Parts: sequence; C-alpha cells; structure tokens
Amino acid sequence: MGFKDLVTTLDDVFGKHDKGKSLKHKKLKRLEKALEKKQANYRERLESGSSTEKPFQTELRLHVVEAQLEKLRELLK
Repeated sequence: MGFKDLVTTLDDVFGKHDKGKSLKHKKLKRLEKALEKKQANYRERLESGSSTEKPFQTELRLHVVEAQLEKLRELLK
C-alpha cells in the first residue's frame, strides 16, 4: 500500500471511530503491520542515504507514519 493510500485509509478509520462506529480488530492489526513496514522502510532510507526523494520528505513521511501508528495503537487498547 502506498503512502497516500495508507494515510487516506487511516483517516477514514479514525473518522469512523470518531463517529462512534465499531472497528474490526483484524483490519486495525493489518493497518498496524503496514505502518510498521513503512516506518522501517523510511528509517532504512534515511540511514542509507539512498533515496529517490529528498531526506526531508522521507523524514516528514516517517513522522506522519509514527504519529498514525501511535494513534492506531491507542485504538487497539
């Protein structure tokens, strides 16, 4: 799942939660795994220095992914 698709999907999930709708644990766990994969990917890009995007773009994406991962984990509790 691409970064934009992942962010959009998570925004939809958080919106449903804010409206009081129940969320499927299985879907949340799948999203958590996708976020963890993206987080590892972005950290690797920053450490290796080889990327098709600029380092600040990668850092920004990493911060977004980490914030969403934290919020998702709060929902899983």
